[in-house]
Amino acid sequence: MRMRSLTTGLLMALASGLATGDHQVYNLYTFHSPPYQYTDETPDGQKLSGETVETIRCVMTRAGAQASIRLVPQNRGLYALKRNLIDGYFAVDRSAELDQNAWPSHPVALEKWHWFYIGEKPAPDAARIGVVSGSNEELWLRRQGLEPVVSVSHASQLPALLELERIDLALMDERVMSRIRRAQPDDYSALEQTFLRYVPLHLYLNPQFVSAHPDFLSRFNLALPPCMGIQTELSDAERALVQQAADGLVQDLLGTVDLSEALQPAPAAATFTDILTEDALWRVLAPQHITPLARHLLDLPASQALAHWQALHAPQVTEVLLINQQGALAAMSQLTSDYWQGDEPKFQELVQEKPGQVVRRRAHWVSPIEYDVSTNRFQVVVSYALPVTHASQEVNGVLSIGLAIEEVLKSRAN
Repeated sequence: MRMRSLTTGLLMALASGLATGDHQVYNLYTFHSPPYQYTDETPDGQKLSGETVETIRCVMTRAGAQASIRLVPQNRGLYALKRNLIDGYFAVDRSAELDQNAWPSHPVALEKWHWFYIGEKPAPDAARIGVVSGSNEELWLRRQGLEPVVSVSHASQLPALLELERIDLALMDERVMSRIRRAQPDDYSALEQTFLRYVPLHLYLNPQFVSAHPDFLSRFNLALPPCMGIQTELSDAERALVQQAADGLVQDLLGTVDLSEALQPAPAAATFTDILTEDALWRVLAPQHITPLARHLLDLPASQALAHWQALHAPQVTEVLLINQQGALAAMSQLTSDYWQGDEPKFQELVQEKPGQVVRRRAHWVSPIEYDVSTNRFQVVVSYALPVTHASQEVNGVLSIGLAIEEVLKSRAN
């Protein structure tokens, strides 16, 4: 724990040191889309608010900078970005065209797009689709070869058009629609919805800005995770679906791999210091190089069995880890980024050390949504205290399963 804390402290010091030389106010554009970015009327005039606005402000502060943010129509913001008239534009879906003209950050917002309809869901390629004009949804639909029939100026118009049968489908963010329905709870009770995709939205910086501030984007990305907050939380409905899917997968795994036996032959470090020393080497080398211990773990029969089981359940299952009482890896389906898992929620939320024994805090734990930059994929981690079905509170390890959240929700929607 002390070594990991030292590493974290060094990273924070590095970020602080980088930030001290840059206190400019950067000009950023975004567009009107409650609850992510919108204006409120106050006694002092209009105030720019919203979850993504607060995320940007939080990150800018942590990165040693400030932002002057304006709301403009989506098309105007994209025009200004492409012509280097502003420093940056958010919250934008990734596209090949934008990637050629600007530099994207890691996600600054996470939207959950759903189809909304009344009655039976029609096939999108044969339906009259409504979207907000200039929105990320409209741009994405056109890239998929689907031309919207109706483009409206405000999201609140779409449910009314569904009820008037002017459109068959509306594509929009689930939280935007929830806000509309809360304002008019009796008007749209007949609406049905089906999950389509998670959408990471980014801050794009113009090339001239990046050339003038070559270290800013890395500082910005480093400061992002603690500022994302509520945007990575699962809703109650999503959490229930994830838990249901994970419970079924675990029962299948228990019938395939003897996890108790798999925990026995795993290499045991002599001391906790040895674990941290091995972990430090592992994290420095992975994933480009494999330490002797990592190679030994991957070659274990249990790891090979987990890898085979994961392949059978792809693409829903992204990773399977078996962790011993000390928080160290005992088996893994593929190479992971670190050896010691004991300082991570997947272990700490389940395990509590008491004199002479290790006991469970709870039976299972579901993580917030995590974004994997390398694969552009969202996942959640579901962990179980082992043994899963034992009545005793004593724990001999933890099973951790990574799930591609989009695949889980799509499978449950179909």
